[in-house]
Amino acid sequence: MAATLRVEVIKKSEKDKLSARKIAEHFGVGRTRIDGILKRKTEMLADYDYDYDNNQPSDGKRQRKLTGNEDINMLVWKWFQGATARRINVSGPLIKEKALKFAEDLGIASFKASNGWLDSFRHRHNIVAGTLSGERGDVSDTAVEDWKSKLLVVCDGYAPKDIFNMDETGLFYRDTTKATLKVKGDECAGGKRSKERLTVALCASVTGEKCVPLVIGKCKKPRCFKNTRISTSNIHQQQESMDEHRIV
Repeated sequence: MAATLRVEVIKKSEKDKLSARKIAEHFGVGRTRIDGILKRKTEMLADYDYDYDNNQPSDGKRQRKLTGNEDINMLVWKWFQGATARRINVSGPLIKEKALKFAEDLGIASFKASNGWLDSFRHRHNIVAGTLSGERGDVSDTAVEDWKSKLLVVCDGYAPKDIFNMDETGLFYRDTTKATLKVKGDECAGGKRSKERLTVALCASVTGEKCVPLVIGKCKKPRCFKNTRISTSNIHQQQESMDEHRIV
């Protein structure tokens, strides 16, 4: 909904005393959308020097009012940039907590870190929700370039079929996929997911030869291999085979 129409929604609620349902019928939108606008009316009107009599902003265009919180907003933004640069998880409640701390340091007792303020702050700086994936943020680009050159020296003299790369990962062997089939309209709520896991090592050569995955554990004979003779298993034989190759 356009900015001027949002102000018109607030006007019909404040001056015309219309209910959210009647306003939604007037504009042909859902009531939930109208409720959302009315909940944020203070924030929306703060962005306008609005003239209700002429039904438009006083200078004919959108203006941002100075709310007195500019110093707090600036400090929070600088803190946010620093936190994300250090790969720190940042949430909405954490931003509000830091804003209140800055307001206390500046002696601004009237500041309230409301949800409306947080929404406005996020919108102003184009902050959206995301998911951290992998650990590549801790890897230096310089270190990567150094290893690319060192790798040629380390692998010198070995045939590609004798050069292996191995890494470990977690295997949640009792977990299931989040996707499922359901009857349309029925609730699709999940239950508690299993946290049982094994740490496994995966290894493959430069030419694509894949080794049997190895289970990494502290026990000489883990309970999961209760009825297995480790000395005659493929895992034991694969380990002996790997000892004859170069692992990078």
